[in-house]
Parts: sequence; C-alpha cells; structure tokens
Amino acid sequence: MSFRLLLIPFLFPAFASAASLENGTPMPALTLQDQYDTTHTIDASTRLLIFSAEREVSALVETALADQTTESLSAVGIRYVSDISAMPGMVTSMIALPKMRKRPYSMLLGRDPEETAMLPREPGKVTLITSEGGNITSVQFIGDAASLRAALGIAP
Repeated sequence: MSFRLLLIPFLFPAFASAASLENGTPMPALTLQDQYDTTHTIDASTRLLIFSAEREVSALVETALADQTTESLSAVGIRYVSDISAMPGMVTSMIALPKMRKRPYSMLLGRDPEETAMLPREPGKVTLITSEGGNITSVQFIGDAASLRAALGIAP
C-alpha cells in the first residue's frame, strides 16, 4: 500500500497535463523526429493531430491512412504522432523503423514517454485533437479506421 502512495507524485503530472488539453487551450508545442530522423514541429498550422500510443491503435491509423502521403496530409494540416517509447530499442531499430519507412506519410515518433505525456489517450483508441488558430477545439477518441477517416475528412 505504501509503495502505491509513493507512486502518486510521479504519476500525477502525466495525468494533470493530459487532462489540461481541453477546448480553448493551446495545441501543445511538440518537436519530434519522424521515421527518417527528420525533425518536425507541431505548431499553429496543425489542424488535426492524430495520436496513437499502442501497437493495435497504430495499425488502425495505418489502415485509415493507407492511401495518404506526407504531402496530402500536410496540405490539410494533419500530423500523426506515435508513442513508441515502450518499444525495446532493438525492436525499434531492426523491425519497426524499417516498416515505418515504407509508409508514404510522415510519422512523428515519441521515443521517450515524456515527449507525449501531455497527449490524452484511451486504451484501444486513437486520439484526434482538432485545432483552429493554434487552440484546441475538440479531443476525440476513435476506435475504428472508418470513423477516423470520416473525422479526418478522407473519402472512404
């Protein structure tokens, strides 16, 4: 019991920061590298931020974005962030990154848990953060590829 109490101060900042992303708050400033080690920044031009924190959720996003490219997503202000911090380094470098490099769109990668700690998440769901003028207008949790495509405005 006392061990659990000791963990509370360490866990609370992550919960507090994720909870603070609500309507009207600024889109979080993120600077991350993509699967090609190119640095990108989430800024006021980002209209939709897709976030996945689990392998199954990443597969859902991959299905939804199958026919998209970096250019098509950037043209409408869509950025995709994937938290890969739980993945072992060897698996990341030898298996995951080569597969990610085959995708025709850029994936911004959270390699350390702190990099994406402020982004809200629900188990088994994609987080979709909508922003206008740099301020969040909605946060949605989506559980299937068809609904994600619809929310992104991508034709079926």
